[in-house]
Amino acid sequence: MKKLFLLFTVLSLLFIISACRGGSDTPEDTVTGKISLKYWNSLTGADGSVMRQLVAQFNAEHVDEIEVFETFNNEVDYYSNINYLVPQKKGPDVMIMHSYLVQSYANSGIIVPIEDMITNSGIDIKREDYITDIFDSLYFENKLYGVPLDVHTIGIYYNKTLLEKYGLQVPTNRAELISAAKTVQAGEKVTNSNFWGLPLSTVWPSEWTFTASLYQNGGLEIDQEGNPAYSSPEGIKALEAVADLIHKEGISPLNVGVDQDLIMFQTGRALFHIQGSWMLNSMKDYDINFGVLPVSNMFTNEPSNTSAQIPVRSHTFVVPKPGRELTLEKELAIMTFIKYMNDNSFVWATAGQIPASNIARATTEYQNLPYHDGFGNVNNFRVSAQSPYFHQAFSPVYSRVTAAMSNPNYNASTLLSQAVSEAIMLLNEARG
Repeated sequence: MKKLFLLFTVLSLLFIISACRGGSDTPEDTVTGKISLKYWNSLTGADGSVMRQLVAQFNAEHVDEIEVFETFNNEVDYYSNINYLVPQKKGPDVMIMHSYLVQSYANSGIIVPIEDMITNSGIDIKREDYITDIFDSLYFENKLYGVPLDVHTIGIYYNKTLLEKYGLQVPTNRAELISAAKTVQAGEKVTNSNFWGLPLSTVWPSEWTFTASLYQNGGLEIDQEGNPAYSSPEGIKALEAVADLIHKEGISPLNVGVDQDLIMFQTGRALFHIQGSWMLNSMKDYDINFGVLPVSNMFTNEPSNTSAQIPVRSHTFVVPKPGRELTLEKELAIMTFIKYMNDNSFVWATAGQIPASNIARATTEYQNLPYHDGFGNVNNFRVSAQSPYFHQAFSPVYSRVTAAMSNPNYNASTLLSQAVSEAIMLLNEARG
């Protein structure tokens, strides 16, 4: 643990030192005329490897015009560095930000509107070339602050071999999911008492699971004023739909830790596993004959106009407040980079992400990817509600979801009321 701590400390220091060398006003190369761009992101692991590949590809194709210098760090330190360095005029030229944070950072002035940059550059970046709900979520006070790179979501990974063994079809709704999980669990426990139909971690990605259930049961994260709206009849149904898979349906053991459910699936001790699209490559590393099905209709038995909805977030390109006024050449370089990365995000999709660009999703390269359609119809994707204080209003519910999943005697109404009380306190502090 000490070595791991030291490693992260060194990486964080290197990030800060690198960032402090010149900031966002990186000069053009006066000899070659090449524009240099500093690009920050929090993409590591398998995601990071693909991003490094795509940046290298951009640089190779723009070798005489633009050179991108990429800096990356783990997510927690990444946002701390943004908060600390951008106000000191030591930020990058362009960076990645999670979509649900865009309004907050726009409100604080750490990122700047980009519509004029798009217009000035003449680069063809327009709303109709993207999943429109994602694109529209990046407006704050009628100004555009980002361009989406992708959408990522959760899906249900399933063991094809086991479904075939028991003569079962891929589930399309909650009743079929529970029935299949119980059937295979009963059969496999004869020889393996540690087998479960759908083991569920109580910690991660439970916030995603609850959000899917909230949407499908007709609930809201926040109201129009940005206040918590999930302590409601719909919120209670949503929490029960998740926790009851453990306590009433008995298809998951109690108190499954983070990634224990993942390991159970990867080692053949689970039929189903709820996990993010970002884990797709990790699944491929194991000898499991798997498929992916969407979470649509998996948290309610009542079909409605929301029952198929799937929560999504986006890695989004944003421009931090620059250290000095951006030249037209710099704006052109930034928008050229963003446009290229999005048009070629079928490469990024190999990390498990779904391109936000309609152009990229229409390519043969993307269409030939074997698993991505399993995460659901893009028309069912729903981005989180927009507010500068979304995190303060909604995040207190996460620990209450964990509490409900961990305790068979939970009280959904009480837990959600507690979350709202905490959220109001956080909102009052944030709003001043």
